[in-house]
Amino acid sequence: MEKQNGSANTSDKPRRKKSFWHTLLATFQVLAILFFMGVLFAGGTAAGYVASLVKSDPVRSYNEIYQKISANNLTGFAYFKDKTMIGQLVTQEDRRLVSHKEVSPHLIDAIISTEDKYFYEHNGIVPTAIARAAIQQATNSSVQTGGSTLTQQLIKQTILSPKVTPERKFKEIFLALRMERMFSKDQILDAYINRMYFGKNANDSKVYGVQAAAKGIFGVDAKNLNIAQSAYLAGMLQAPSSYIPFKEKGLKLGKERQKVVLGRMLENGKINKQQYDEALAYDIKAHLAKPSPKAFEKYPYLMMEIEERAAKILLDQDFEKNPELKNDSYSKLLEEKRIAVRQGGYHIHTTIDKKIYEEMQKIAADPNNFGPEKPPINGKRMPEQVGAILIQNKTGAILGMMEGRSFKIENTSHVTAPRQPGSSIKPIGVYAPAIEEKIISPNSTVVDEETVFPGNWTPKNYGGSFKGPMSVRSALAQSRNIPAVKIYYETGVRKSLAYVKKMGVSTIEDNDYYLPTALGGFTRGISVEEITNAYATFANSGNFIDAYLIERIDNSEGETIYQHQVKPTPVFSPQTAWMMTDMMRDVVTGGTARKVARYTIGRDVAGKTGTTQEDGDKWFVGYTPDISLGVWVGYDKKYKLSRGSHDNAMNIWGKTFSSVLKINPDLSPAGNYMKRPPDTSTAAIYNANLAASKNPASYGKVEEKKPAEATTKKEDTTKTEQTDDKKTEEDGKKQEQGTETSGDKKEPDKPDEKKDTNKDNSKDSKKDNKKDNSKDTADNPDRKTTKSSEGTSKETKDKKSDKKPDHSIGKKDEKKGEG
Repeated sequence: MEKQNGSANTSDKPRRKKSFWHTLLATFQVLAILFFMGVLFAGGTAAGYVASLVKSDPVRSYNEIYQKISANNLTGFAYFKDKTMIGQLVTQEDRRLVSHKEVSPHLIDAIISTEDKYFYEHNGIVPTAIARAAIQQATNSSVQTGGSTLTQQLIKQTILSPKVTPERKFKEIFLALRMERMFSKDQILDAYINRMYFGKNANDSKVYGVQAAAKGIFGVDAKNLNIAQSAYLAGMLQAPSSYIPFKEKGLKLGKERQKVVLGRMLENGKINKQQYDEALAYDIKAHLAKPSPKAFEKYPYLMMEIEERAAKILLDQDFEKNPELKNDSYSKLLEEKRIAVRQGGYHIHTTIDKKIYEEMQKIAADPNNFGPEKPPINGKRMPEQVGAILIQNKTGAILGMMEGRSFKIENTSHVTAPRQPGSSIKPIGVYAPAIEEKIISPNSTVVDEETVFPGNWTPKNYGGSFKGPMSVRSALAQSRNIPAVKIYYETGVRKSLAYVKKMGVSTIEDNDYYLPTALGGFTRGISVEEITNAYATFANSGNFIDAYLIERIDNSEGETIYQHQVKPTPVFSPQTAWMMTDMMRDVVTGGTARKVARYTIGRDVAGKTGTTQEDGDKWFVGYTPDISLGVWVGYDKKYKLSRGSHDNAMNIWGKTFSSVLKINPDLSPAGNYMKRPPDTSTAAIYNANLAASKNPASYGKVEEKKPAEATTKKEDTTKTEQTDDKKTEEDGKKQEQGTETSGDKKEPDKPDEKKDTNKDNSKDSKKDNKKDNSKDTADNPDRKTTKSSEGTSKETKDKKSDKKPDHSIGKKDEKKGEG
């Protein structure tokens, strides 16, 4: 019994002692707090002072607090077509959301052991910790341990200012108590581990949250952190900027702090002595993440384009939900959405084929593919630039691009920036609309002769010569200007450009409705993307399919918020599309682009070249039934392309085309041809306005150069632009038959005998060939001169007062003509 009583007595003593010491400790805490308050608030009551400090703080609702603690700027990512990562979107921060269940338990133990050992027990605050911190602050102790729980730290980071003031501290305490009643411990822990700052990663970006810290500092996911790594990261919370391990001093201080954290973990029973010793011996430096190129540094043009297009997609979605937004400034809304893309944690899946894109970048970076660099303008380098794009016809997916030679020299994408198209506009703006409107067929006759159009406009061919009657097919293959303008006039400018607009060209302006646009003389020009996309219409049997770069957008929670849908738009009949393809095959096999033929490797390729006035721009846009590839070369400022650069667009096209098919032959299988649709007739359509000659004396005529002094007076005729090729003619250099620069030669055309029949149709000849001169094709054609084409141009404009030429208009348009 005594033993029992003794045992009973013995067991009661510790309980009594614990109760006694607990009461004494609590009393000490209260006295310490009151003492601290008394020191601070001498002359008044502490309660009254506290009330005065917090009375201005609003009583926050659950939703308001939830929004505050969960509103994180999240890191977004972009992906190639094969789902491999391009990289993270442009941002100065790196934050990636995870749940505490997706984090190594070692890291959770390390954080709680170091920052808040009573986290799962307290109700938001720990009075002893507050008292200890208060006394240390009041006595100016050299040791400042802090008294904030994880809950209080979260409030300080999300709701209140981090600035240390009595007002903020008391607000923090009351908010912590309120938050603990509203949210579970797991919710608070999740918010905390995703919010806190962990210094900088291997790429010197700021990292927030444990997942970004684990990836950026150790190169592993947070769930795979070991004890040593966990202790190091937990230690960084005290002073993130001081413990960055990529600097020697930071690593040294960080390891000292890591030792403290490991000691706390051992003390709290989270690890044993062996684990403690092993963690201390772990080589942190050897296991740090290695710096890797940021996506924006490796793929600057592409990342910029992804961000821009994603912002437009999300803004369009906002317009659908709230049409009134369209009343606000579009540029302002777009910029806001661009920032949202950077910070919203989106996952953007693109159509870009990694291998193809990188191969195209390699071609763009090779100086051997380009002409010489010109002298700098205003300190800016002037290399020959390039813009190229590869599009999958049936879907419109953009597989690869060359946006420029170097982002550091010029950060504008030459794929999306408009340039003057030259004669590359003829297939989509002149010939296809005319065939669709039954005005011509490939075998119709059109006379290439000196012609004065309304407004006293007299355009010239490239080289200045005229060849007389020829087939439409030959006119396109040899890129003759006069036949193109004649056909354009017959169809009507507005009617023709309406087709161009249906093919996605968005840069046509009101003052572009005039005859010189037949030769590419637009106010703003057309981008490589839009003109290549338009050519794909022919490969798609006359249906336009808009090109796109972004396949899908997922939000930070993995939900798909955008999925691209292919929407074909009928533009031409299948018969028209096939006839255009058939004619542009001739451009490649025997016309202005026959140098491309050696690159076609058994594929059915059709396409068209383009050259602007004074050789400012060179184009080749070519396609197969499966893919379309467009290439532009030129200078950012108004330098002429050198003679040796004339074929660069075709050579780059050929190198890109053959390289792409080596990477993936199935993109455009050999032997796949665009089949002739039923009921396709290429019989010549007779049109007297096109086929009847009005100036036969001009056949074979070559315009003579006028002496320089002959054009010095304002009353003189507007001078005709001379080209490098013209100069070559003067030097007596022979040019190749059938090229764009051979217009001055007197050799006969060699059309395909099977295809080219210039026989008049007796029924068609009886048609009334009188045309309404008030039609829209004559919409003030004298307003401008042509700004581009495989040919020089000349314009005169009669003044109302004296009917003399206005030379100022010619000069203005000469500049535009250079693109």
